[in-house]
Amino acid sequence: MTGSDTREAGGLLAQWRWWLPPALLTLVLALLFVDPFAGDWDALDYTVLSVNGDPSSMILGRMLFIFTNHALWRAAHALLSLAPENAYLLFKYTVIAESPFATIAWWMLARDLTGSVRAATVAALLLALSPFYIIYSGQAMTEIPSLLLLAIALTVHLRGLRSRSITMVLVGAALLGLGVNVREGVALFAPWLVFAPFVCGWKVGRSEVATTFVACLIFTVCAFGPFAAWWLLDIDHYRKSWHGWVEMTRQESARHPVTFGNMGRLLHFFFIAAPLVLVAFPVAAFREWRLRRGPSPLLLLGVIGFLANLSLIVHYSVVLNGRYLLTGVPAMAPLVADYFLRSETAAWQTTRRAFVVVLLGIFFTAGVFAVYSWPAGSGYVKQRALAKEYRAQLAHVPADAVMISGSQTVAVTYWRGLGAGRWEVIGSGGAWPGDQLPQVIEKYLSEGRRVFLDADPRWWADTGWQQSETRMLSSLEHTFRFRRVSDTIYEIRPTSDQTANDHPDLQRLVTKG
Repeated sequence: MTGSDTREAGGLLAQWRWWLPPALLTLVLALLFVDPFAGDWDALDYTVLSVNGDPSSMILGRMLFIFTNHALWRAAHALLSLAPENAYLLFKYTVIAESPFATIAWWMLARDLTGSVRAATVAALLLALSPFYIIYSGQAMTEIPSLLLLAIALTVHLRGLRSRSITMVLVGAALLGLGVNVREGVALFAPWLVFAPFVCGWKVGRSEVATTFVACLIFTVCAFGPFAAWWLLDIDHYRKSWHGWVEMTRQESARHPVTFGNMGRLLHFFFIAAPLVLVAFPVAAFREWRLRRGPSPLLLLGVIGFLANLSLIVHYSVVLNGRYLLTGVPAMAPLVADYFLRSETAAWQTTRRAFVVVLLGIFFTAGVFAVYSWPAGSGYVKQRALAKEYRAQLAHVPADAVMISGSQTVAVTYWRGLGAGRWEVIGSGGAWPGDQLPQVIEKYLSEGRRVFLDADPRWWADTGWQQSETRMLSSLEHTFRFRRVSDTIYEIRPTSDQTANDHPDLQRLVTKG
């Protein structure tokens, strides 16, 4: 700890001048870039699940996140008569409210690790100015809540290790396990429970090993217990839905195979998430090792965060969405922040001047990346927001229709989940039937179901992974007849229906570029 930082010693309230600016910046950016709807497609699923009180079929169910939101929804619905279609606002603004507290929590952990309020402030700013952190601070997603709980868990556990408080060590392990029920990526920090005690100076004695073992056991129960209970009891036929998710994941993995070539995409997202952190981390880690003549809690956490992000390459989703890189970046930021301040202090001879130089570098880098990433990001956000208005399109079809809506499939399932209709979907992505599409449509028609196609070019890409779907769709004009019901929606009819004489011109979806 530097001399200037020593004069700032004290509790959290006494140090408000250091953590309040990053927290307020986080809140302002979250409100400025708040998603116009719920957020990513997963946010629509979370909203429906939270309203209905059902765990997600993904991985371990995200039960703490879902059921906390469900309790909030029940209270808001009872006290404020909040309608289901507005539930996403409750969940989204809850995340926005949590975002500055997540920044403060990581500031506290960085301060405890570095012993410096200036390094903690730099670390908090590196996180707060991450493009992914900004974006997901304004969405009804799990990123911010999971990071908040993760920081609290690590702080409690670290303080327990340093004060030799077994109670705090076990509470920290329990909180870390509960964090897995918000987002499963928190489980990648489990190695901290094994190695941190000994890096913090614990001897390899019987009581120390026993405490570490019990902490790991508590973590395992808290992390996997809720899913195991729901699975074993098979509440609401949970196993069937979970197996459905597994099969869809298998199909998506086949569509987006994991290869060494994906490493470039991973590093691209890693760089966007925190360019200064990624570039400086190797040198910062080496310098910390030399300075401490071995591992330190600061170095251990940074390495765990780095390995957590690298391990994500085994999952195809990372190739599609960079938000997963928020898993390890906050853990790496304190080490890099401490390195920046030490290096600049050596160059400028004063901690205060070094702090200003580091801040200027952070804000300059953030500004450059904002200019670089905003055009593409804003277009993606606008496209997602169209799901909010898709209910108007569904008003043109019967409440029990079968919809083929391309990228707006998620909007159909969202509004169905909130009780606006009973639509079924021939889904995009993993649920797409491929070459069997004509047979699937014929099956529905033979059962007396009415099938509708939304031929809006915005929902059908002619490049990337959806290209094969669009090409298959364009061939339907040779197999069925069509009746127009709105500007872009057509009812698909069998060839025997001589009254269906409209032409959707599906070939234009392939050649629109």
